[in-house]
Amino acid sequence: MRKNNNLARSTLFFQLKAKLFSLLLKNKHNTEQLTLTHSNIYILPSKLGSSFLLVTILNFILAVNYQNNLILVMAYLMLVVMIFSLLLGYNNVRGLALSYKRHIANYAPQCAQLELELSTDTICQSLQFIYEKKILATFDETTPTSQLIHLDLPMNQRGAYPLQRLKIISHYPFGLVSAWSYMQLTQTVFVYPQQRKPVQQENHQHNKNSMDDGDQKNMHGSDEFDGLTPHQVGMNLKRVSWKHYAKTQQLMVKDFVNYSAQSVFFDFNQLQGSTESRLQQLSYLISQAYLQGTTYGLQLESISFEVSEGKEHCKNCLEALSRFSKIAKD
Repeated sequence: MRKNNNLARSTLFFQLKAKLFSLLLKNKHNTEQLTLTHSNIYILPSKLGSSFLLVTILNFILAVNYQNNLILVMAYLMLVVMIFSLLLGYNNVRGLALSYKRHIANYAPQCAQLELELSTDTICQSLQFIYEKKILATFDETTPTSQLIHLDLPMNQRGAYPLQRLKIISHYPFGLVSAWSYMQLTQTVFVYPQQRKPVQQENHQHNKNSMDDGDQKNMHGSDEFDGLTPHQVGMNLKRVSWKHYAKTQQLMVKDFVNYSAQSVFFDFNQLQGSTESRLQQLSYLISQAYLQGTTYGLQLESISFEVSEGKEHCKNCLEALSRFSKIAKD
């Protein structure tokens, strides 16, 4: 009972903290293009800087009590160093520009990625990118040029993840101060199910259209000779039948065909194994069908995708697998 009460209090505390945090920031960091200026840069002494200030105060008190001018001068010098560090820390990140380019989905257990463009007019030192209290990348020095950076987000389990605040922070110089800002993106990042090849591939798919010979002709193939057609301007001369030209003095072009399998329909309920295992098998089947140019559809419980092909269709199917939340049944 006490554990439940403590958990409820902790949850309430974090909810109030999040609301207060959002209220103070006033959504001014909700942007895909961020330039660090005086209105969105926050700077305070770091943990090391706080200890440094504490020692400064103790030196000052000690110098006043014992009327020791040498210690008093040392306290003043330490205070000057702290003020100087605050000014340098602010100037170090001022003018830094970040621009969102895209987010990159991945298959578990690989991490999803975030691609940003980083640019600055001056050298920026000791720069870190932090996401949910995890350091994604550290740059000792960034040159005054534009560069693309890829951040591995801490997401390697299947799912759909709304992006949280990205923290950009620098501890330059001396590590005495922390100068930071935030970038809040509204996109959702997907981690697709890990690909697992099915042991048997007869039960998980069925033909969408019935045909007598079980095959359909693809006129853009190159497997079997299909006949000759008159040459037209723009056709590849490598396909010209020169033997036929030598006999008839007429340019004829060879046509080839291949035979591809019928459109298939992948059904979640036709697979064997736990929920995660089925999703992993579907992830493999969909990815292979896309790479092979096969038209396919998907039945995922109440969600259905009509037979289609192309990158967008593959993306929509894989995202549906990532969002799937049915309780696993072994």
